[in-house]
Amino acid sequence: MSRWIGVLLVLCCLVPLQAADLAAAVRERLAQPPVLRGSFEQSKQVAGFKKPLLSRGDFLVARERGVLWRTQQPFAGVLKLTRDEIVATQGGEVAFRLDAGKEPSVRVINGLLFSLLNGDVSGLAEHFRIEGETSGRSWRLLLTPKQAALAKLMAKVEMAGDQYVRSIQIDETNGDKTGIRFSAQSVEPAKLSAEEAARFD
Repeated sequence: MSRWIGVLLVLCCLVPLQAADLAAAVRERLAQPPVLRGSFEQSKQVAGFKKPLLSRGDFLVARERGVLWRTQQPFAGVLKLTRDEIVATQGGEVAFRLDAGKEPSVRVINGLLFSLLNGDVSGLAEHFRIEGETSGRSWRLLLTPKQAALAKLMAKVEMAGDQYVRSIQIDETNGDKTGIRFSAQSVEPAKLSAEEAARFD
């Protein structure tokens, strides 16, 4: 009996919300720092393969500049996302560069990734139907694509967190799954160092 009472108490603490209320509830819980640093561990499960592909690294989100996603294992590489471009480098050499002036989709991709990393529900609502729940300081979101072009790529995105985004899982339509866990988030120092700022240039 006590077990069922415990289950009921947990269910009562989960509060499903409408999209507008959910956006406000998540925004209220999330820290909104100008700069956020942390570590990530990514697991890519490719359909048809038993073992997932694992990678680790660190990230830097600067609200006014963009996102730096630096993979350290198993191979070193950096992905830079700004309003104007996406640039991937490996071994100090540019692997590819996508310019928003030539590829309008770059702004959409950057906006989506920036919204995901920031837990910006309002930014995500343009492209996804959003469902979710809150429990205390925690929250959980289920995103399903609204647009046909996006729905061809991904079936759903699940996010969870508290004052920070703690995990993201992306289920692709081809059966692949990508899971990302974030840790060691820090808002200090609150400004970019000279070296960090230079990495955005």
